[in-house]
Amino acid sequence: MQKLIIKKNTGFTQLVDFGNAISSRTKGASPKLTTGFTLVELMVSTSIFVIIMLMALGSLVVASDSSRKSESLRSAMDNVSFAMEDMSRSLRVGKDYSCVAAGSSVVLPVAANNDCTLSGNVGGGAIVFTPAGHLTARDTAYKRAGSGPYSLQKCDTVNNCIDLTSPDVDVQVLKFFVKGSDSADNTQPSVYIIMKGRVKVKDQYASFAIQTLASQRSAE
Repeated sequence: MQKLIIKKNTGFTQLVDFGNAISSRTKGASPKLTTGFTLVELMVSTSIFVIIMLMALGSLVVASDSSRKSESLRSAMDNVSFAMEDMSRSLRVGKDYSCVAAGSSVVLPVAANNDCTLSGNVGGGAIVFTPAGHLTARDTAYKRAGSGPYSLQKCDTVNNCIDLTSPDVDVQVLKFFVKGSDSADNTQPSVYIIMKGRVKVKDQYASFAIQTLASQRSAE
């Protein structure tokens, strides 16, 4: 036990016992300093934490679903852009354009070239041409096919017809306007293409409209 001798001004000497002093202060301390949270406080804090976590989880689910929809829409639109680019590139390097009237069947190969002018904004329902490297004239065609949803198809005398667009794409409008198909008209052949439709993403639809002009590269 540690003790300290204190001299008072009165001339007396006092012994102080530190062990007893600390023990006395501990016994008289407030009980609030040694207790924890009550059950009610724990339940309230836990409930608040659970509510905050559920709100955060809901926001995360919504963000994840939006991200998946955006990715699906971008993939479908990339498919449409690729189909249009493939068609316009093949037409540019090809020749012998022939426009087939809307509603008419396409029988390959087609015998002669044919224009579809912009007059009346009717256009043709299919375009027939000779791709680069093909020996048979006008043996390949692009057209809209199906019974709903409609697709963009590429047809030839070897592989028949194949879909260029995915099942999520509905090609509702496909028009071809051809001019200069006749070699005697002194006009460089070109094809103006209009394609409209919609893409389906999880029971929701997004519309699209694409226009492009393909001009024959080789001189007529």
